[in-house]
Amino acid sequence: MPMAPGPSPDDPFPSTRWSRVLAAGDPGSPRHRHDLDALARDYWQPICLWLQRFCRSQAEAAADLAQDFFVTVLDHGTVGKADPARGSFRAFLKTALRNFAIDRQRRERAQKRGGSIKIHSLDQPDAGEAIAIGPTPDQALDEAWRETLLQRALQVLEQQLRAADKAVYWAVFADYFLAAEPDLDYAALATRHAISTTAVSNQLMFAKRRFRALLHDAVAETVTDETALQSELAWLFAGVRV
Repeated sequence: MPMAPGPSPDDPFPSTRWSRVLAAGDPGSPRHRHDLDALARDYWQPICLWLQRFCRSQAEAAADLAQDFFVTVLDHGTVGKADPARGSFRAFLKTALRNFAIDRQRRERAQKRGGSIKIHSLDQPDAGEAIAIGPTPDQALDEAWRETLLQRALQVLEQQLRAADKAVYWAVFADYFLAAEPDLDYAALATRHAISTTAVSNQLMFAKRRFRALLHDAVAETVTDETALQSELAWLFAGVRV
C-alpha cells in the first residue's frame, strides 16, 4: 500500500472542508452545507462534551443543546464571521460554543424561565457540582477531539490493511501500540504471530507511518493553511504514543 506523496513546499495549501466553508459566498449552497454537515457530524461528540461541561448538564440535555447550536449558530451566518487567521475549526468551535451558551443563558434569564443552561458559582455546591469536577469545557473538547481523530484513523487503518491482505500488520500494530501489555517486545510479537523480529519491525514501521498519515489527512480537513496544520498536528501528536 504505497503512501501518497505530500504536496511540495511550492504548492498552494489544498482546499479543505473548513477552508471551503469559510470561503463559501453562499452559506446555503449545497457544497457549503455538505462540508459543514460533514464537520459537524465528525465532531459531534466533542461539541456535546463541551456543552455538557460548560452548562453542567446531562448528556441528553447536552445533545439537545448541540442540535440547537447547529441550527442557531452554524446555519445562521456565524461561520461567515469566523476569522480565517485563527486557522482551525477546533479554535472556531470553542469561541462559537461559548458565545452560543452565554447568549442562550442571557435570553433565558431575561425571559425568567430558567431553562437547561445554568452557570453555577463554583463555591456554591449543588446537585450539579459532581459534573463541575474535572476538565474545563475546552479541555473536554480537546480530549474528545483527539480521541475522535484517533479512533477514525484506527478504523480506516484496520480497513485498509485488511483490504490489502495485511491483516497481520494490523494485528502486530494493535498488539504493540493499543493493547495494555507494557512488557510486550518484538520477540514476543514475533512468536505470537509466527514471523521474524525483522518482520515485526518492518510491519510496525509501515503501519505507524500509515496511521500518522491518516491523522495528518484528518487534521488537514479542519484547517485553512500550513501554519494552522502544523500547529494542530503538534498538539495532536503530543498526546499520541504512536
